[in-house]
Amino acid sequence: MAKNKNIQIPMALSVKIELFKRGCFDFITVKDGKKHEKQEKALQILTDTEHVELLYGGAAGGAKSWTGAAWLLFMCLCYPGSKWFIGRAELKRITQSTLITFYKVCNQYGVDDTLYKYNGQYNYIEFYNGSRIDLLDLQYKPGDPLYERYGSIEYTGGWIEEGGEVNFGAYDTLKTRIGRHLNAELGLRRKLFITCNPKKNWMYETFYKPAKKGDLADYMYYLACLVQENPFIDPDYIEGLRTTKDKVKKERLLKGNWEYDDNPNALCSHDAITAIFGNLLALVTDTFYLTADIARFGSDYARIGVWKGYKLVDLKCFPISKTTEIQTCIIHFQKKYRIPKWRCIADEDGVGGGVVDNCDIQGFTNNSRAFNDENYQNLQTQCAYKLAEHINASELGVDPDLVSPADMEQITLELEQLQTWKVDDEGKLKIKPKEEIKQDIGCSPDWRDMFLMRCWFDYNEYDIPDDIENRLSGLMS
Repeated sequence: MAKNKNIQIPMALSVKIELFKRGCFDFITVKDGKKHEKQEKALQILTDTEHVELLYGGAAGGAKSWTGAAWLLFMCLCYPGSKWFIGRAELKRITQSTLITFYKVCNQYGVDDTLYKYNGQYNYIEFYNGSRIDLLDLQYKPGDPLYERYGSIEYTGGWIEEGGEVNFGAYDTLKTRIGRHLNAELGLRRKLFITCNPKKNWMYETFYKPAKKGDLADYMYYLACLVQENPFIDPDYIEGLRTTKDKVKKERLLKGNWEYDDNPNALCSHDAITAIFGNLLALVTDTFYLTADIARFGSDYARIGVWKGYKLVDLKCFPISKTTEIQTCIIHFQKKYRIPKWRCIADEDGVGGGVVDNCDIQGFTNNSRAFNDENYQNLQTQCAYKLAEHINASELGVDPDLVSPADMEQITLELEQLQTWKVDDEGKLKIKPKEEIKQDIGCSPDWRDMFLMRCWFDYNEYDIPDDIENRLSGLMS
């Protein structure tokens, strides 16, 4: 659509454009004498000079899509030549859903199709004044993990819809592409708008947790909006959420609870995982075990845990450590709890191999073959499934005095990454790869790895007579 200065804007629409430009949003947020306060706040943030990134939503029915469509529509009408984007995990979801909402918004505010044109071949909306909205497919592609396909495009700002479906790499790339198209000339702060329902991915780590703790960066904002806060919502919609028998759906979509996830691939429920802390039903025996996840120097954490049966009873974590420190800690725990070397295991990949050799303990190799020829991709997968079994059966326990509230939160987050993954050509069971986990939670799952190694002993328990075991254990003294 060629830029056309001769198009006459209807008076009623001209008034709305001017109101929007002045920061007056009542024509969007007020209906029948009721105001959508959260929507008003969202539009204020999206047009201020203080914030760059806004995460909006956190529950169903908060008018997220309407808000995003209205914001981009009027930014395009107010600022000729500006360039924006709408991105979702799949382009067809934009054309089948988001675009329909955009048309409804246009109709509601008197913007007819003489003022804009949708190009279905190249997927963009162009306005009479030269402004444009690109529709972006944000699906993760193994051949383009860093989203370099968008690395050279410049935008004034943009909107990621349904952030729970979008890979961290898309967010991380697109936030570098905004603020690069006529922002200085138009006097606009770069803006990235993200709408969502609760999801324990990068949004949880990047926005929700810091906002909850009061640590969110000044240029970022998290605005929660529950369905009950939308005065325009159909009461039947709320009733449907209230009466659902699906607890996870109710917690997420009605209550806006970020701690629940509706991932169908999850091996454990949120409730089962959080129940491990102070679990009175944990399987406690007289036998001690030691598991150690060894980090590379200065990378991730090294975590060493002592288990009494299936209850974690002692713990040492090293943010930065030398293998000599880890070895000293392992020997200390062995002597303190009289744990023989055949009941101690450490991650043998990388630098862990040296610890295994020097301490003469068992070695855990993630990609080695599963025991008993069971139908798992590798040993790590087999132990992850076994760990999930113990969690779901309320057999795993963690002494709550061992870990801080922050640790409990992190352990829960990592154990929620126990998820099935794509089935390979042989039909072997898989778990979510560590690379994917790092993308979602921003770190390596050290706790998860230390926990799942406990399950190695499910397949390698040595039945040694007490008198012999006591004599062998005494050699360590």
